[in-house]
Amino acid sequence: MRHRRYFDWEEAFRFIWENADRDGIWRGDAASLAAEFDVLEDDAHSVLSELCDRRLIEKLYTGSFYLLNWREKDDPSIGDQ
Repeated sequence: MRHRRYFDWEEAFRFIWENADRDGIWRGDAASLAAEFDVLEDDAHSVLSELCDRRLIEKLYTGSFYLLNWREKDDPSIGDQ
């Protein structure tokens, strides 16, 4: 049985950041975010919309999301986050 993880925009953003590719693109959607956090897809969609409103992510035409202000994960200037 999976334990339910806390779900808010900060935790969702952390998950997206950690799972983005080297170009800062997260190839997920509301359904995959909902599955990860064991929440309703509508709730996940609302959080993705909030992240877009906060200008942390931007939805791409492909259905993926781009992380704004992305620096490559192996960039030494970002340190351990």
